[in-house]
Amino acid sequence: MTIPIEYVSEDDTLAAVTIQETRSASLRTTNAILIAGLLIASYFLNFLFIVAVLITKSFRTTIYLMYCQLTLINIFDLSFNILFALIFVASGNWNMSNRMCTFNVAAQQFIHLNTLFILMLIGAERATGLILGPDYIIQGHKYLSGRRVGFASFLLAVVAIVFASVVFSSEIPTKPFRNRYICGIDGGGPIGYVIARLIIYFACLIIILIAIGAILKKRSAASIPHNVQEYGEFIKKNRAMAEHKSRAKLMILITCVFIFIEGPYITLCFFYEMYNSRELVDVMIDIPQDADTLITWLKFVFPLLCPIIMLSWCNDVWLKVKEVTCCRSYDPPTIGHYMPHYRGIDVSPVPSVMTIFGSDEGIRLSQPSQPTRLFPNPNFAVNNDEPSEHISDPPSQQQTPQPPAPENTQLPKIIATLRKRPTESKIPRRISIRPKKPK
Repeated sequence: MTIPIEYVSEDDTLAAVTIQETRSASLRTTNAILIAGLLIASYFLNFLFIVAVLITKSFRTTIYLMYCQLTLINIFDLSFNILFALIFVASGNWNMSNRMCTFNVAAQQFIHLNTLFILMLIGAERATGLILGPDYIIQGHKYLSGRRVGFASFLLAVVAIVFASVVFSSEIPTKPFRNRYICGIDGGGPIGYVIARLIIYFACLIIILIAIGAILKKRSAASIPHNVQEYGEFIKKNRAMAEHKSRAKLMILITCVFIFIEGPYITLCFFYEMYNSRELVDVMIDIPQDADTLITWLKFVFPLLCPIIMLSWCNDVWLKVKEVTCCRSYDPPTIGHYMPHYRGIDVSPVPSVMTIFGSDEGIRLSQPSQPTRLFPNPNFAVNNDEPSEHISDPPSQQQTPQPPAPENTQLPKIIATLRKRPTESKIPRRISIRPKKPK
């Protein structure tokens, strides 16, 4: 009886398969750890920015609220994209239902489109302020209040939801991509949906580029007014204009980061959906595994970079974050019931810097005063008869003992060594002696 022998390739042997599975498990563990660290850090920084803005009344302006909407979109991305990717990598396959896979694809479409809408809204608001001038910036709440911006953001979010909800139709197939760690639109879908999204994306990019051009082209030049009563208003307008332009440049930076970080993934999805669409079924395209994984990893970094850029650019928000998280205050310290000029202590808490300020009388230069003195002021009179509330104060009945006066024998006789100078009245006058006339 002959035993049949089957030959297999070297890659299909039991040892090779075991080694491959071991390497795959090790790679999944490493990816899961990296995605978990990225997820925690991104959650922390985005929530930190929102809390720092909302707990401070002066930060609840229109521009900061729009940046908070951007961080809310990042949190939505972390919850329904990166968290799903972590579950996918940890388990090795997609264990959730097909409905959740479709929801994951719809969440991606909503996040990409709504992020572009928010950046477009911020760019339009910043460009409008620079074009209309300082009067609009100072009185911007009359033209573009927080309610109007919120209403516009709500309408744009509804438009993004409408475009994303098309994915739930049966005409658009979805599937989990093993190399991307998330779901995506599969081949065989209609090409019209891809073209409609391309039109919306290009329209948003054109509006953003127009706003960026207006921001970079506008040069603010101002001259000191001749009337000294207008110096205060002049300084106020210049400060408002500089802060307005700084937040506009922040929008430009975030837009560039979004294009370079999220742009490759969006382009990859467009190419795959278009070449594998129902109308172009004869032309099939396959994405290399390494390129697919690298582009997806690049997409996951944007929710981490966005709050880092905003916290680094906005110094006032970053100081508030350090004050809240590190319990650090930039005010002068106060120990106990310490008060200036208390019990003869002369304290002058004036910063030792030169300050220029404007008033009705013109521009003034405030020079640093004397340094803070923590020793008693000899010219400060203290009334010990007044009642004291401090626990360490002496009773009002007690008098401070005076040192005994020295006796006369102890005094040095300096007076005897002094040379007495005659006064003017005791200076002898010149006396002339004349001979007496005979009688």
